Amino acid sequence: MKKIILFILGGIVGCILFFTFFYMSGFLFEILGIVLYESESDQQRNFNIFIILSAVFSIVGGWFFVRKFA
Repeated sequence: MKKIILFILGGIVGCILFFTFFYMSGFLFEILGIVLYESESDQQRNFNIFIILSAVFSIVGGWFFVRKFA
């Protein structure tokens, strides 16, 4: 049970860190005037990449927490 809780907690922490990183990089790109997408299909592609990477960061965060604290 402890490993499951640690994995879920690590996944949440991984998602929060990933979201914060992407939010801050998007904020920086906006200040610099860098446009990340020109059309709706570009926007959808970026969203799909974000969803896949957030899942990866959740799994890695969960694995790290179990490995480090269990």
